[in-house]
Amino acid sequence: MKKIEFPTFYAAPIFLAVALKSGVDAFFEVNVVKYLYFFLLIFGVFFMRTGRAFDRQLQGRGVNNLQSVLWVYVMLYFTFLVVLMMWQNGSPQMIFKIVSPFVFFGLLVAARDKSLPFALAVGAALNILANAALIPFDFGWTYWGGVRTFKGFYMFKTDLSYSMATSVLIYAAWNRYKPTPTFLILTLLSVGMVVLANSRANYLTMLIVLAFIAYKNGARPAVLAGYAAFLGVVVALVMFLYDPSKYLGFDTSNMGSFTQGRDRILEVLIRYGLATYGPLELLFGRGLYADLLIYMENVSDGVPHGAHNDVMYQLTTQGIFGLAMNFCGWYLVWRIANSDGRRRWASGLAFVAFLMYLVQGMTMTVSLFALKTWPLASVFLLILASPDEVDGTVADASSKAQTKAFSLWGR
Repeated sequence: MKKIEFPTFYAAPIFLAVALKSGVDAFFEVNVVKYLYFFLLIFGVFFMRTGRAFDRQLQGRGVNNLQSVLWVYVMLYFTFLVVLMMWQNGSPQMIFKIVSPFVFFGLLVAARDKSLPFALAVGAALNILANAALIPFDFGWTYWGGVRTFKGFYMFKTDLSYSMATSVLIYAAWNRYKPTPTFLILTLLSVGMVVLANSRANYLTMLIVLAFIAYKNGARPAVLAGYAAFLGVVVALVMFLYDPSKYLGFDTSNMGSFTQGRDRILEVLIRYGLATYGPLELLFGRGLYADLLIYMENVSDGVPHGAHNDVMYQLTTQGIFGLAMNFCGWYLVWRIANSDGRRRWASGLAFVAFLMYLVQGMTMTVSLFALKTWPLASVFLLILASPDEVDGTVADASSKAQTKAFSLWGR
């Protein structure tokens, strides 16, 4: 399979939808854009299904069966959330957001086309370049507290930063991690924007991406650990000599300022939330607004604040059952991504993408935002849609001869 694979006529709508996905993610709250995107997606699926049907190479390989399981899962999770909304609280929009990454992935699997990996790479590059183009203009900046920070065309700097890190990962994976001039330019632009955005959690996500790419290019884990230790010493020294609150907008001497109140939210949700839950509430939660209500009802200022932690959000709102359902959804997506055979080129990619997702979930409720969940689904789609190649030939996992060739090639 060629990496640069342009879509046929009937696949063009879905190619454009995927390539422009990052921009649509940024404006996802604008209903017109959201509905237009899904119209293009479903329109593309229809033509893919009727124009060429499923890729014939998938016949009998378990992808179709697993996709059916995915749709059953989506309906079960959707039904659970609707019942929870009627029994406790919530909104249809929240339910749609929670299940949307699985719907998004399922539709793209159904409409799978050879051009989808290229569409994802194009979308990643466009996302980086379009945001970088806003650096000289006020539209791309905002004030976070008293510090001027870069946000690009996203509403929040955290969304921009996570999107940049994911875009670098997707483009690098599509390019098989080769340090080409184009990749280096895109990476430098992305790193610069993450620094300007001052999104601390995404300093870590970007470092994870860069370390993974370096590892894929032959860097040994011990060497990477040495560089990480050296960087940590440099950062600690700089923070000791200079007050970071003057330049980065946070005060490391004040935990409340450093976490922006997240430590207080966590304490309230545990003390007045989970600690007071009965068995039924521990199992099913108190509704999709539970984190907001618990904080608002037990803090004197009466201002509602969300959990800002995805595990805590799911436990308080959907209970252990909801947390397990969400985990099962991502496990099923991972199974589908690998159902056509493990990809040698993608070794470790799914783990890194999910690690980034978990890091992001430590500081915000990622399951509620398509800007956080859809990029992860895109990485799994890239794995599914990009077979291994040997001397430019697409690997057929069902071919014993090529399987043997893979074994010899990998020694």
